[in-house]
Amino acid sequence: MELRQLRTFMTTVKLLSFTKAANTLGYAQSSVTNQIQSLEEELGTMLFERLGKQIKLTKDGEHLYNYADQILKLADEAKDHIGNSLVPRGSLTIGTPESLCSYRLPRIFQEFRSRYPEVELNIRFDTSIVYRDHLRKNTVDLVFSLGVPSLETDLVTHVLFEEQMAVIAAPAHPLAKKSTVIPADLNGQALILTEPGCSYRQLFDSILTQAGVKPASAMGVSSNEVIKRFVCDGWGIGFLPQITVQQELLAGQLVALPWAGPAFNIKAQMHYHKAKWLSPALKAFIDVTLAMIPF
Repeated sequence: MELRQLRTFMTTVKLLSFTKAANTLGYAQSSVTNQIQSLEEELGTMLFERLGKQIKLTKDGEHLYNYADQILKLADEAKDHIGNSLVPRGSLTIGTPESLCSYRLPRIFQEFRSRYPEVELNIRFDTSIVYRDHLRKNTVDLVFSLGVPSLETDLVTHVLFEEQMAVIAAPAHPLAKKSTVIPADLNGQALILTEPGCSYRQLFDSILTQAGVKPASAMGVSSNEVIKRFVCDGWGIGFLPQITVQQELLAGQLVALPWAGPAFNIKAQMHYHKAKWLSPALKAFIDVTLAMIPF
């Protein structure tokens, strides 16, 4: 099994086309086909289902994809490490919540790109629980998260700053007229929240559960913009970082309810695996981020 074959396999998976993979890699299509067939013969299994001109990964192909991704990342790290390059280059994959990426991180990305133009940044959105799993599998290099301070001993965690949270409603909502709002006030209310895997959604759910609150309904939405739209339209109560709703609050489209319940204590954090080799690019990104706090 050669690295060249694994790179061809990964490219084919991403493009789902032998022809497109050949064009991208600068090979003849027959070369791509031969490399895939050689892998299949060596592994004794089919990696792709061929359905006419369409191809689809088999279960064994999916397993190989996960291994190949890690193998190629480690090979690139070894090349950089042994080459001992002092100039950051290559690529970094950063995991981040949408709210941090949209409102907090653009200055970091812009500054880093201006200093290190040879480094390609790849940004991925998902929940913090999923990202921690990615760190352990080495499929992302570094993760930003919002939540209570992490206690996971296999990760290096930098607490960056406290993120103010807001319990939000439409101006016409009955709770908008109250001088204070406590968890019990959300009994029987419709909630429009982030996905269940979101760390600050879990904290909010925990606060309500401990108070014995039973909402009428809870809708999980993966987009902050959609949550804001639904809350503006009177669908229910939302819970988001205050910075994400600042514009709507100033415009009078939303109100931040005067929360008098338990403090949220949500921290913006940066994580990477303790065993991760800090390539020049990754070390430079960490340094730039820490130098620009608060941001």
